[in-house]
Order: sequence, then C-alpha cells, then structure tokens
Amino acid sequence: MTTEKKPSPFQIIRHRGQVDKGQLPDKRWVHRAEKVFIPEWGRFINTAPYSEHFLYEMPEGEIGNTVRCSCGSIAVIAGYSSYKDDASQQGLLYVCNHHANTGVHLDGGSRWV
Repeated sequence: MTTEKKPSPFQIIRHRGQVDKGQLPDKRWVHRAEKVFIPEWGRFINTAPYSEHFLYEMPEGEIGNTVRCSCGSIAVIAGYSSYKDDASQQGLLYVCNHHANTGVHLDGGSRWV
C-alpha cells in the first residue's frame, strides 16, 4: 500500500524574480517581513536580512510557530552579538532556526563564510 506524501503547509513555492514573496501549497501568498510585532512585549523585532530566503508571518489560523523561513524552518528570536548591526534596539533578531544552527537553510544552500 502506497501513501501519498502530503506537502507541508510550510513549504514555499517561489517564482523567479520574486525574492520577497512566495506561495504556500494551498495557494496563499506570504511576503517578506522586515520586522514582526510581539504583542506580549509591546515592540517590534527585526528579521534577518537573508538574500536567498526570507522570513514571513504565517497567515492567521495556522497552528504552530507564527514566523517561518521560506526554506521551511521555523524562525526563532536570537540575541547573538554577531547580529548586533541587524538587530533591534534590544539586541534581538528573528533568524531561521536551521540556518542559525547548521549554517545552511533546509534546502541545502551554501554555508556561511
């Protein structure tokens, strides 16, 4: 018995020339978020300025992490000093969790130098 693999709701379909937006498998569009408002903290947190991927807020009604990377990974808030030039005034920055831990996005792109 063969089971068909259902696409993850977090996989992004990207199109040539559209670096700041992508499409979810259910045809909803998502866009690069430069910063994300955290209601509990009452402030915005900047997102990492990746060139090959982008961070976006999940559409309303989705369960799980509300900020994701276009590679399919979740996004997390980091406070590393290496991000200090890109981070918010509080020294915090949303980053791709997979990239922060392995040096590559989930699609296996090139490692940082």
